[in-house]
Amino acid sequence: MKGVFVTGTDTGVGKTTVCGLLAGFLGGRGVRVVSQKWVQTGCEGEPGDLSVHWKLSGNPGPPANEPRDDLCPYRFRLPASPHLAAAREGRRVEASVIEAAYRRLSAKYDAVLVEGAGGFLVPLAEGLLAGDLVAHLGLSALVVVGNRLGCVNHALLTVEAVRRRSVPLLGLVFNRTERDAGAEPEVLSDNPRAVAKASGAPVLGELPYLPEGDRGAEAFAPIGEAFLSRWRTR
Repeated sequence: MKGVFVTGTDTGVGKTTVCGLLAGFLGGRGVRVVSQKWVQTGCEGEPGDLSVHWKLSGNPGPPANEPRDDLCPYRFRLPASPHLAAAREGRRVEASVIEAAYRRLSAKYDAVLVEGAGGFLVPLAEGLLAGDLVAHLGLSALVVVGNRLGCVNHALLTVEAVRRRSVPLLGLVFNRTERDAGAEPEVLSDNPRAVAKASGAPVLGELPYLPEGDRGAEAFAPIGEAFLSRWRTR
């Protein structure tokens, strides 16, 4: 199964960091891997999330000879949900364009890591939810959970939405963000346990807060191993 949709319980939970570190981990294990962003909003030029992927995975820039429109088919200036950002510019996100770009990449690589925009059910266009396109293309899902007070409900709802569409769930990665600093340690340590018990979904691990990706590869290695074990059996 080549395609992995890296989604999250919300915006700002660490999807970009996890996607970049996962790309670096897989590349270090000999997997031919590329990352893709179907829609980048708040974008004035180079897709910012892909730039972070390349940095965290140890690459100086985009893959050679890959058209930018395949790596990121849609880029919009307004930092908003894709359907609204596109409408502001008199455009519409088309599933056929994304599918064509994804299939061109999947023909060349062992793994295509697709970072979602926002959460699993974000509208890409009127009548087109991201999760429905993921199901149509046959991707599996990796869910990033911002480990904070209130994340248990968000994580369980995301798992339910993924399963309802028969999308294979590879697991969840919990991520500590800077704004978690004031939360009770007991709450943060219990969140992964509570989600795993209530959902039966595999928790692959937890990332500590990593400013600027410091120590990222080292901290991610156990998560990467857990991911690889599940991904290879799909």
